[in-house]
Formats: sequence, C-alpha cells, structure tokens
Amino acid sequence: MRYMVTAAMLVTIGNAAYANAPLTIAGKIPAVQSPAGGRGNKPVQTANGVAPGQAGYIHYFLLRMPDETLEIQLGIELADQRIAWSFPDLGVVISPFINGGTVQAGDGSYGVWHLYGIRPHADATAMIRLQKELPARIDRWVKAGIPYCLDDAPRANCMSCLGLVLRALFPGRVDDYPALPRDFWRAGMASRYTPNDLLLYLTGMLDLPDRNARLQRINRLALPPDLRLDLEEQVYRMGVYELAPTPQKRAAQQSPRRRL
Repeated sequence: MRYMVTAAMLVTIGNAAYANAPLTIAGKIPAVQSPAGGRGNKPVQTANGVAPGQAGYIHYFLLRMPDETLEIQLGIELADQRIAWSFPDLGVVISPFINGGTVQAGDGSYGVWHLYGIRPHADATAMIRLQKELPARIDRWVKAGIPYCLDDAPRANCMSCLGLVLRALFPGRVDDYPALPRDFWRAGMASRYTPNDLLLYLTGMLDLPDRNARLQRINRLALPPDLRLDLEEQVYRMGVYELAPTPQKRAAQQSPRRRL
C-alpha cells in the first residue's frame, strides 16, 4: 500500500541507538483510563516474527519499491506461519514469511524487511474465532486471483494490503467490504484509511482522550523499539485532544465508505 513511511521507521533503520532510547514525558501526569472493556486498558501482544499459535497476527513490513521509494506492507499470519497479503504485481497470495530479503514480482524487485507483528484481539474468544475462520476467508481471495491495487474501493475488483487485512479481521455483513467496528473511528486521510490508522486502533490509542494519555500508555507498554517509535510519531500527528466523534456528529457526517 503506497503511503509515506514514518520518520520513525527511517530513524530505526539508520540509528539503532536512538531507536532504543526511552520515551520522555515532561511533568507528572495522572493516569487516564479508557472506557471499561476498551482497547486502551488492554495489553498489546507483539511478535518479532512468526511462531506457532500466532495465526491472525498482523505483520508490518517495510517495502522498498523498484523505484527505491519506501512503503508499508501489511500481511496476516496463517497457522502454518506463512503470510497472506496483497502484494504489488502479485495480488492476493500466500508467501513464506520474510524477515529480510527480496521478492521478485512482475518485472520488479522488492526489498522486504519485517518490522513487527501485533495480535489483533486481546480477547481469547475473538482470536479463536478469527483463527477458525481465517483460512476460508483467505483461500477464497487467493483462488479468485484478486489483483493488487492502491485504490481499494467498495466496488473495485482488487485489494490493497490494508484492504485484505481489514477484510480478514472485520468481514462485511452485506458485501465483501470490511465492516469496521465503531471504535475504529479515525482515518488519517479524508477519503481513506491507512496502515497507521490500523496501528493506532490495534494498540488502543483511539480509545484514549488526549495526547498525554496516549503517551503514557506507550510508556507503560512493553513494545519493540520500532513499534514504540512509530506509535509516538503517529500520536504526535494526531490532534492534542483528538477524540472519537459523538454519535450525533457521526450521523451528520455520513458519507460514502472510505477507501482502503
């Protein structure tokens, strides 16, 4: 999926010492709790690679395109530790996990580096359901030969890497477009969601009331250095007091579904 790579990712590649620096928050700020049962109160389980029992984990990769630009690539782990993703010039495929290497696709060569994996549901029941239903969801798209695209829309016969992951996590009730939960309220771009929006959702940042509460949570969580830097970068990109819209405002803002 073609999005700007965060400065944090570039820093991580070029300066491992800075990547391991602790997060500093000025002043002593009282802890702020998210609503009961929300993601903002739950642990975030991460992975440095694939492993048995991690089916359904969402993996973030850094992708170097043939023109040398850098992008974020998402995939979802399967029970046999392979990765399902929608990949440029390949479409929806299942591939061996790549920690760091090169993928030949079409006439191009793509550099791939694994960043981190995240368990999408803290709730055990939700994870079991996802793991049970995931193979059928993915196999259908692979067999259909769904092509890759950047402009993943409700009526498009193609999928972005984010589009595949969101469809796998939140299958639509009426059609094949994902039915996102109400607490996945933020889109960093006006007309579409991005991998960074999913990152903020999975880590509970969208459940918290302001920047200080989000920075406190980052400081408390045990996170890989790459993920800590990326989250801090995205939290600073949000408004200081950015909150989910009220039901009234959400109803007033009803618009065509955002692209993926």
